[in-house]
Amino acid sequence: MPELRQLLLRGLCFLLLSLLLPVGMALADEATSQVLIDVQRLASEDMAGRASDTAGNAQARDYIIQRLKQIGVLPCGQDFVQEFTFQTRLGKSKTGRNILACRAGSLEDHAGAARMVISAHYDHLGVRDGKIYYGADDNASGVAAVLAIAGTMQNQPPRHDVMFILFDAEEVNLGGSRAYTTQAAADLARIGMVMNFDMIARGDKGELYASGTHQLPVLKTLLAPLDGNQGVKLMFGHDRVEQGTDDWTKQSDHYPFFAAGVPHIYFGVEDHADYHQPTDTADKINPQFYLGAVDLLSKASYLLDQALLTINFRNKQ
Repeated sequence: MPELRQLLLRGLCFLLLSLLLPVGMALADEATSQVLIDVQRLASEDMAGRASDTAGNAQARDYIIQRLKQIGVLPCGQDFVQEFTFQTRLGKSKTGRNILACRAGSLEDHAGAARMVISAHYDHLGVRDGKIYYGADDNASGVAAVLAIAGTMQNQPPRHDVMFILFDAEEVNLGGSRAYTTQAAADLARIGMVMNFDMIARGDKGELYASGTHQLPVLKTLLAPLDGNQGVKLMFGHDRVEQGTDDWTKQSDHYPFFAAGVPHIYFGVEDHADYHQPTDTADKINPQFYLGAVDLLSKASYLLDQALLTINFRNKQ
């Protein structure tokens, strides 16, 4: 019987992909050019590597907020910024700033419905020894994908409420996501799924990983039909404790949610030679792979949004 349920679920996913995605859930042509512009801008020399609590980080934050306003997404509170304090590795106290944007779902009665979070971190390593660590893949690529999906959802609303969170201080012990999950502890119970993007542009072998299906196997069944989308090979793994440093469960902003019992799926590529190096620049990105990955993630967001109607992912963990 479990095998039959999985076959039926996979069949439903194929049906959703064939019937629903052509009406606007894939990226529009203008979005594909904008996503590359966003990466180039965030990974520019002007933003100096976007280290938390620096002028370059502030410039990146202003750019992201400007883009959210252009898209038409509203702040979740009085404004887009959630401030928090964090400690550097040298024990110095600094101020971080998460960016939170919200859009309502199309469900008529969604007051008690699950909410989805789509996230990425916008900070990087800044300037070290006079060299800029541009952070094009890590993680301008994830931020641009969140913005692209936010734009798509303005044209094709999701069923559930969605929060778009761009975290700060990820590079400092996941500072932004730890602060958010602490400050928003009362709201965590309503989050039905967290999609986190961190390094999605440098699939040098054409592979994009979805990490978290070991903890939540139903996600593999839901997402498997997306394998091969625009030539992108969707892989599953990097989510088992016995894999040591190859277990990505604790390595990005989905982890504080997971630790609080919130279901997650984390998308990223494997480390490459430019990871955490000054050479992680926008010109190293293969546009064909990256745009295919963003399109795949856009489609995945709608599949998960639809699945939240019938699946309580918390009960599946």
